[in-house]
Amino acid sequence: MNTQLEDAIRARFAKGFSEWNQGYEAWLEWCDTLYEPDAHYNIYSNRLTLQQYKDMMGQFFGAFDIELGDFHNMIVDGDWGAIRYVVYITNKATGERIEQNTMEFVHFKDNPEPVGARVIEGWALSDKPLAVEH
Repeated sequence: MNTQLEDAIRARFAKGFSEWNQGYEAWLEWCDTLYEPDAHYNIYSNRLTLQQYKDMMGQFFGAFDIELGDFHNMIVDGDWGAIRYVVYITNKATGERIEQNTMEFVHFKDNPEPVGARVIEGWALSDKPLAVEH
């Protein structure tokens, strides 16, 4: 049986995928809807505050064209969700393009409307982690 929170989490994932491929500024705006202000995101074994995550993604968007590809599946149970999808990444300096397979595990908080379900903490794993060279 689906709960209202589970339905809200599915809707957040679906909306995120529908709007991802619009660049960094659109992604930043989406962050304010998707994440709690004190949220954390764990990526490449680093636990980041929301601002640190935004800054890191700004570096990535500066160095790479990042395009969401195929959405493979989603599991939602209670206040947890997991998604698996493909990301196509092109290095802006070299033109090299890779296909990255990614999984995310996400813990949500159920807020009253109009805020709704938002991420408390997330974990992302990819088969080809990115790095920005300085």
